[in-house]
Amino acid sequence: MKLIALLSLFLFVSVTSFSQKQVLDSLYKDLASQKTDSGRVSVLYDLSYSYHKSKPDSALILAQQAYKLAKKIKFLKGESWALNGLANAFHSLHNYPRAIEYFIEELKIHEKRGLPENMANTYISMALVYSSEEEYGKALSYAFKAEEIAKKNSFAGLILYSKLNIGDIYEKSNQLSSAMIYTRSAYKLSLLQKNDLITGTSLNNLGNIYLKRKDYLNALNYYRKSMPILEKVSDLNTLAECNLGLAKVYKEEGKIDSAVYYARKVYDLAIKNEFFARAVDASTFLVKLYKGENKIDSAFAYQEIAVNLSNSIDSKERAKEVQSITIAEEFRQKEIEESKLKEAEDRKQKLQLLAIGIFIPILFFVSIFLSRRKVSKKVIEFSGILSLLMLFEYLTLFIHPFVAEKSHHSPIIEIIVFVIIASLLTPTHHRVEHWLINKLTKFREQHFLSKQKLQTKETAEDVALNSENS
Repeated sequence: MKLIALLSLFLFVSVTSFSQKQVLDSLYKDLASQKTDSGRVSVLYDLSYSYHKSKPDSALILAQQAYKLAKKIKFLKGESWALNGLANAFHSLHNYPRAIEYFIEELKIHEKRGLPENMANTYISMALVYSSEEEYGKALSYAFKAEEIAKKNSFAGLILYSKLNIGDIYEKSNQLSSAMIYTRSAYKLSLLQKNDLITGTSLNNLGNIYLKRKDYLNALNYYRKSMPILEKVSDLNTLAECNLGLAKVYKEEGKIDSAVYYARKVYDLAIKNEFFARAVDASTFLVKLYKGENKIDSAFAYQEIAVNLSNSIDSKERAKEVQSITIAEEFRQKEIEESKLKEAEDRKQKLQLLAIGIFIPILFFVSIFLSRRKVSKKVIEFSGILSLLMLFEYLTLFIHPFVAEKSHHSPIIEIIVFVIIASLLTPTHHRVEHWLINKLTKFREQHFLSKQKLQTKETAEDVALNSENS
């Protein structure tokens, strides 16, 4: 089974086109009624994920909106959702490097927040991307990372999915012994966890492995066991794969009528549900089958269908590639523009902090200057207190970004930290305030006393000089 289809089923239940429209309509209504920005981010992500298969360009726009809003309100969880939406959309557009780039950014947030389950899910997503690129070594490395985290933290569901994915990657890379071990393990776990979706998928995957081993009896047995379960959970994509597997087994056993029956069943199911790649596989299989039976007309008919479908898929894939390049460039330009705006805002804030930092010592020196002048004592005290208040508030302002980053913008943690800081700074502030006021007052009194002594001395000297002259 295709790993991409598996993740889609793991994260979002497959629905018919009618019910999907109902879901989308409901989400748009929910978006319009949302009163909080964080709620809007959540709904935008849900919309993006709903579109990422059918309309990846719309998915990108919605995910970008979610990301910008999450960044604006410093909603770290929402940022991770949006990055996941961007990565999934680029995956659907076959822009694998960009998909990996956004999954890595999502992973960084999960690491910062200390969320191992989310990290494991992201590793599975990255494994899917590398599997799509047929880079099975890298795909396995990330799938194993997911399994390691799942085992360490006893995430039963993730252990199951990681084993199934690892088995599937091994099967795609024709490492059948390892594929058998992991797929059997996934099957046994799925029975314990009563996960019918994975049970049906595991049975189908075991059929694929035995088919590659040319053990047609076991392949047939597992495909037959898989079919009713896949029908029950409405996993139509895997069901189509299962039917094609049965057709191949019957062909090898020389049961041509049964092979044709199941191949046509795959074709009808694939066309009805727009699994066009499956339809091509079924058509190609029927062409070879009919040619072997010297039914040239039937072979030619399915050959034409296969060619037309392949051309249609190729055309769509080329359109996706062009679309991906165009959107990627638009994103790059937007990122450059947003980076410039952010730099300008950061520069503005730094200049303001610098201005405040320069103003505080100036205000302090003004207090000293005033203490040397005939100014009310209350004015001097006020200027001294004001300079101290600004200094302590400046320190709080300076510390805030660091605290916010380390607490991941959690209001509860931030308020606890700042209460602790305030409990330490307030007594210090009062002590420094009394010390400064006393110093300024003494300095003022000493200054005026010295000035008075000087005036007295000058007066005495003038009197003495006048006496000598007289």
